[in-house]
Amino acid sequence: MLPEEAFDLWKLDVEIFGKDAFAREDWLSLESYWVVVDRRVAGCAAFVHDAEFQEDLREDGRNAAQPGTVYIQSTGLLRAYRGLGLGNRIKAWQIEYARRNGFRRMVTNCRESNARMISINEKYGFRTIRSTPGYYEDGEATVVMELVLG
Repeated sequence: MLPEEAFDLWKLDVEIFGKDAFAREDWLSLESYWVVVDRRVAGCAAFVHDAEFQEDLREDGRNAAQPGTVYIQSTGLLRAYRGLGLGNRIKAWQIEYARRNGFRRMVTNCRESNARMISINEKYGFRTIRSTPGYYEDGEATVVMELVLG
């Protein structure tokens, strides 16, 4: 992603996630990718290198540095592209990305009600390490998952 694309990624994030979207300036600090199908933007994905997801646990709402761990901060598809198997393809690509870049561990999180994403993560070997009630503004829990790469 080029810096000038951050605003467009943020707009896409808002379209996909609504009130759960990240702040516009966050997209400048992420390693972000467009998900493109038949030359059309279908979604986005974003990573944070050497970071442990802990914003649900820390008072400052930040993630902790963790060398060797990649945090999947975002995996999102526009509604028209859901249910087509793209989530599986994206997850397989994310795991390959982590391996090729020398990461030993991956972490991610999603809403407790996002059964599709939890199922995809489990299919690829992720396991739940915790659930944090009240993480989202509406009080829903976030489910934090990890995959140790062998």
